[in-house]
Amino acid sequence: MRNGATGAGQCGPGPWVAMPRPFGGSVAALAFGLLAAPLWAETFDSGFHLPPGYEDRAVSWSATPLDLPRDADMLAAMTMEPESRPGPWTVALVPGDYQISAFSEVELFELILTLPPTSGQSYEVPLLKFETAIPYQCTEAPVCTYADAETGLAFALPQGWAAERPYHFDLGDGERAEEISAVFFQNIEGEGADVWFLNPSEWVEDENGPCETVTLGAFCTFERTPGALAAREVILGALQLTPPG
Repeated sequence: MRNGATGAGQCGPGPWVAMPRPFGGSVAALAFGLLAAPLWAETFDSGFHLPPGYEDRAVSWSATPLDLPRDADMLAAMTMEPESRPGPWTVALVPGDYQISAFSEVELFELILTLPPTSGQSYEVPLLKFETAIPYQCTEAPVCTYADAETGLAFALPQGWAAERPYHFDLGDGERAEEISAVFFQNIEGEGADVWFLNPSEWVEDENGPCETVTLGAFCTFERTPGALAAREVILGALQLTPPG
């Protein structure tokens, strides 16, 4: 999906993603594979797994090609295993550049790589650690306001929340999305933290959680908990674009 949350897209021209090998009879994964690539595209099996300590985490998987034509429908080109389950993911893909993602209820695992024209490769998909070098953290004031110098995104955070540095999603071939993406999250240890995503690069609303349309795009969360809804009012109350710098 191109920086937003919509339903299933229409089939793009291909050939960039091949039919996935379903796990546990996943009809959804098979359907996405059939739509995303022609039957004559040569594919190779690749395996993906979570790092040590996370092997039993239930996640949904996706593979997004990064070498798409500029006018391609990213959602149609994705290969997905949307049903959350523990264990590795084996999928048949056309060789090329990919972003491999795995979503748990509160975590994101992500790997960008170039898949070779060989089968039997296995890759570890690392945890995207929000707690590493967090640029924006609201720890003392009831509400903190920020303006990111690089993107010009201005926003506010309630106490106890943090944000990653906003960015423009990489579409491949040197192209970046016009919309700004960002992640706002409750800065606590362990599971159960509330999270909001502005223009997430990959999001299936029926599987990942609800989205709404705001001034700057799609605003999504895993679950609309009381804490998430309270933070939503603070974040959106100040969310706007300002001149970068």
